[in-house]
Amino acid sequence: MLADTVFQHQDELARMGDAQPLRKRVQEVHRVIQARYPFVTRVAVALMDEGTQILKTFLHSSGTGNPLSNYEASVTESPSLQEAIQLRSPRVVNDLSIFRDGAHVHTQRIWEQGYRASYALPIFQESRLEAIVFFNSPETDCFTADVLKDLDLFGHLIGHMVSEERSKFRVLMASLRTAIQMIHQRDPELGGHLDRMAHFARIIARHLNDLGIYEFNDELVEQIFQFAPLHDIGKIGIPDRVLMKVGKLEPEEQALMRTHTTLGRHLVDEITKTFGLESLEQKGILQSVTELHHEAMDGSGYPKSLHGDEIPIAARIIAVADVFDALTSERPYKPAWSNDDAFAYLIEQRETTLDRDCINAMIQHREDVEHIQKVFGD
Repeated sequence: MLADTVFQHQDELARMGDAQPLRKRVQEVHRVIQARYPFVTRVAVALMDEGTQILKTFLHSSGTGNPLSNYEASVTESPSLQEAIQLRSPRVVNDLSIFRDGAHVHTQRIWEQGYRASYALPIFQESRLEAIVFFNSPETDCFTADVLKDLDLFGHLIGHMVSEERSKFRVLMASLRTAIQMIHQRDPELGGHLDRMAHFARIIARHLNDLGIYEFNDELVEQIFQFAPLHDIGKIGIPDRVLMKVGKLEPEEQALMRTHTTLGRHLVDEITKTFGLESLEQKGILQSVTELHHEAMDGSGYPKSLHGDEIPIAARIIAVADVFDALTSERPYKPAWSNDDAFAYLIEQRETTLDRDCINAMIQHREDVEHIQKVFGD
């Protein structure tokens, strides 16, 4: 029984603990599974967005490539999964040819990648669906009763890892969002801006992932989307006389305003320390987003005057999303720019201060950008 194997490896898995990223821990579990069942060539986790009932790809351990990257779909698009969720029970498909003629992208891609069998295990946190763990194989009729008994054990182990990581993440986000709400009370214009630029950031991140020029994965895209609204969290430490001033800031006021980047990084560090979340994998991305989103490709930015690739890609993404929305938003001290003018400005800046690939992403996805502007208007 594979259940015996997990006990043989339990010390090794326990030592990994929080010292390893979640993705690495799932890969280790997959390695243990394959020691007994080499035909299980893919393990993947999709997260459920409770509000929209959308499943989003999150992480995977695939030996033959990843058929679904940055993909999301409604649960209603898969009646068999929907039934498994309602019954709170696994879904076993030992021959995926029954879905071969289906119209949905996920079934087509799974088939084209060579997978012929699937086992899906819904993971719940009390009454809330947290995630679905998938096991795939290129062989049909491989998920026998004995195999499923073992995979159920490992599926719940992976589900526990995911739930634990996301619980820590929720604690961190709840704390930081409280700070953002405090800033929003002082500066109500932030609301629509934060929603829009977060979605712009996701457009850029997905585009860069498709290009394959950066080491993106579903986790990083999701983290950038979640953290984007927090980029200016350091403004909670900026006095109202500066933060709320209508008109151009004086040099000393400008210098004070610029401290919001280091203040934001300090706040992130303090909150993660207070709640014992210093080992949280996402911490580094959040630090980059809050501290380095005003760095410039030519080194003229702040607070560290970094150049080019010295600037983390997450911060470069946030910079482009933030600048574009600031230009196209009306403020007491300026009218909103047209999209044409804002895109022209971005094109000018891709030679100096802003990342070229990030700007190209906005330009090439203009239709999506304008849809977001309609949905999240001020």
